[in-house]
Amino acid sequence: MDAALALFILLTSFLTALAADPSHLVSKLPGQPQVNFNQYAGQVTVNPTTGKTLFYWFYEADHQNSSLQLPLAIWMNGGPGCSSVGAGALGELGPFRTNDAGSGLVLNPYAWNQVVNLIFLEAPHGVGFSYSNTTSDYNQYSDDIMASDVLVFILEWLKRFPEYSKSDFYLLGESYSGHYVPTLAAKILDYNKKKAGAFINFKGFALGNPWSDTYSDNKGDTDFFHSHSLVSDEIYNQVVANCDFAKDLSSDANPLCRFAVSAMVNSIQYVDTYNVYAPTCNQQDPNGTILSQTLRENTFMHTEMLAAAYDPCADTVSPYLNSKDVQTALHVEFMPGKWSFCSRAVNENYPIKEITNSMLPLYRSLLKEGLKIWIYSGDVDGVVSTIGTKAWIKKLNLTITQKWYPWKFQDQVGGWSEKYAGLTLATVRGAGHMVPFDQPEQALLLFQHFVDGSSLPGF
Repeated sequence: MDAALALFILLTSFLTALAADPSHLVSKLPGQPQVNFNQYAGQVTVNPTTGKTLFYWFYEADHQNSSLQLPLAIWMNGGPGCSSVGAGALGELGPFRTNDAGSGLVLNPYAWNQVVNLIFLEAPHGVGFSYSNTTSDYNQYSDDIMASDVLVFILEWLKRFPEYSKSDFYLLGESYSGHYVPTLAAKILDYNKKKAGAFINFKGFALGNPWSDTYSDNKGDTDFFHSHSLVSDEIYNQVVANCDFAKDLSSDANPLCRFAVSAMVNSIQYVDTYNVYAPTCNQQDPNGTILSQTLRENTFMHTEMLAAAYDPCADTVSPYLNSKDVQTALHVEFMPGKWSFCSRAVNENYPIKEITNSMLPLYRSLLKEGLKIWIYSGDVDGVVSTIGTKAWIKKLNLTITQKWYPWKFQDQVGGWSEKYAGLTLATVRGAGHMVPFDQPEQALLLFQHFVDGSSLPGF
């Protein structure tokens, strides 16, 4: 590194530190390797009356790039009720992964903070290190409440980090963030139009395998299982004939539907439905996916179809985040219980009417706002399948501006893409529900093109 570059990095770090909230600076985590960026973490109160507080972990963009010149993004995992810190930050796209012993960290060479300044937010309250001091809050969940709380968080966060107040701002997420993110996007746009306070320079959002339209996603999953020979023709035909795909299939009033869905669940129970070609996680197979013990809680836990049978194993994140030294370093001032990947209580208290609500009306509104919208989809996910995603996008009746084509990654097919007026769809070949975990290099390339606003490379 030459002297001029070293001086530039030093000055950038110094100026950033002057503006950023020093009380949330993470000096160094236990077992952390050396990095070229600052990180901050802590709990931010979003409702002083009830004591509702959300936890975040923020990574500046790597100082090989000028962090203040790069966009700001916030990532949220789904559930409802799963942690963006445990899954997103330490399992998918953050700069660190936990080591095999769960006692320290290793670097992720495909971290998305190479492209943006990146916030991971645990929400709603009751998830991870986020909580409320008011018992009744734990019976009050909805997409709108979630969006309102996160909007308050964003505004409070920008007060603590004013140097990012004019940065291009993006929302990111996967799974049930297919509800969180569009709802929050509409809330931000409405806030900006009212000019009630600081302007949020909101530019768009990217979502991976997003739960968006219950009919399309339920039917798409069923078609996926059948087309991949995971269920028989007989079972498939029974489900299609007897189930209303716009509802929670596990509680369908038609007993013939419940019987057919139960038969489908039995047929797929030994397969990791989050990536149907990945080894399942069990004590006998050390190569099984480490995320299955948490992801069984993810997306649409009210539906039996998603509750495949797994053994918990190889969870190195929970021991790390439950370490008192780690919590102190992350400025966790209060924690009502043990940290966990997913909160069953949050999921079970999240209203089913919210989960089955279609996001298509919101998309029709958001598409008029000139936002950059990308939907990407791991093509071996059986939880929120590409088939279902293509189906609900088709319902939007958008004009195709670039027809379906294979995009290139290292001279191989990385996936397929199609561009529409206002929206880009990209599949990721060989990825399951959590694209940055299954195909990290392809995911990083895709994300770079999203931020740049350029098409994925063709052959």
